Amino acid sequence: MMVTSVKSNLGLIDQANLKSDEKVLLKLNYPMFPDEVSLLIKKGKYLVLSTDFYSKLDKCRMYSQSEFPLKSLPWIIDRIENGFWKKPAEGGLSDFERSVSSEFEGEVIGINVKMHCCAENLNGFNIWNTSRTSYLNKMSNQGWDVPVYMLKDGLLDELKKIAAKYS
Repeated sequence: MMVTSVKSNLGLIDQANLKSDEKVLLKLNYPMFPDEVSLLIKKGKYLVLSTDFYSKLDKCRMYSQSEFPLKSLPWIIDRIENGFWKKPAEGGLSDFERSVSSEFEGEVIGINVKMHCCAENLNGFNIWNTSRTSYLNKMSNQGWDVPVYMLKDGLLDELKKIAAKYS
């Protein structure tokens, strides 16, 4: 069993004023959230999903982000491609395994299958870091929802390039 401790968050990235150790790697387009700006950013040895969005509840623009050690990216890619997407006879996960996790640099990273990822009946994954708290509620883990179609339409290939370059 993995024991996790809560790590200090990296601090919110200002998308309009990047610091010297912050580099935009990719802009993500979520059609179901047209007002959101989601960027994958390299910050030091971390891959950060930075999201700028309008909060209808608070009636203002807000930032949130999820942070993953770059060393976890090859594992994330492998678990999606060779775990969830392959049949058990091909070396994939069993039909009953809907969640996997592993530890990287003292942080527990995991992937859950989601049946309603970003929209009703849209299959996808929730990639999470249970070792860091949410910037929004300061309690739960950080997470990144990724629909399957985005991965198949080129995002997985882009993530492989990032992994090859930085991890």
